Amino acid sequence: MTTGENTVGDVFSAGAEEFHRWSRALWDPVGQATADVAAPVGGESVLDACCGAGASALPAARAVGAAGRVDAVDLADGLLALGERRAREEGLENIRFHHHDVTSWPVTGGGYDLVQCALGVFFFPDMDRDSAALTRMLRPGGRFAVTVWEKGALDGWQSALRNAVLTERDLPRPPQREQLARIDTAETLAAWLKDLGGSEPRVVRRRFDTPLSPDTAWVLATGSGTRGMLAGLSPAAVERVRAEFTARLTADAVTDLDVRVLTGTARFSG
Repeated sequence: MTTGENTVGDVFSAGAEEFHRWSRALWDPVGQATADVAAPVGGESVLDACCGAGASALPAARAVGAAGRVDAVDLADGLLALGERRAREEGLENIRFHHHDVTSWPVTGGGYDLVQCALGVFFFPDMDRDSAALTRMLRPGGRFAVTVWEKGALDGWQSALRNAVLTERDLPRPPQREQLARIDTAETLAAWLKDLGGSEPRVVRRRFDTPLSPDTAWVLATGSGTRGMLAGLSPAAVERVRAEFTARLTADAVTDLDVRVLTGTARFSG
């Protein structure tokens, strides 16, 4: 999986420190919302795909308890190290973090009760093919849960950043945005889950606004997938982008991050 000249794992690893500075305000609430809808219960086995620093994997581990287990899989070593540290701090012994391409993750036994993926499926090289691979890791009747950005989410922040970068370089529309656009409403996400072979699709919407300053906005820009837009620019060019980004946020009065996510679930018969 690539973003520009870097793999997605490289991009997120490089920005791991910045990423984690947004854990409490953004990633953890999204992860908790994912686990709330996916609803893991005591004793279940869970695969958390594209786990990052454990935002959805850690609440799943708490929910399944000592009799359950969670395999958290990602390509970003920097985020995996954060997740492992957080699990140790909580004393969670039923979760393991793995560096692996989750679409080829080796499943043992009869499969997982739950496979969940928060803000990850649209980064796959082929969202349909690779998500279908995840559903095949379920036991018969198991649940697949996916969280995605809702249409229009993050718009003010994202538009200011993209337009600032365009003052220094051309930016093709990234494939992950094309894929996300196919599943960024409740109706299209439910239909997509059904097309994958799922039954009883259900979609839950969650919205919360998070205060944003020029400094925290830049931390998010360098601590998420958008960091890839800056790859290859000189330090001076990056500073110019930051200055232009700040000016655009101020001019547009962007003082909150518009966080809107959809979590869809479905059952798969295997």
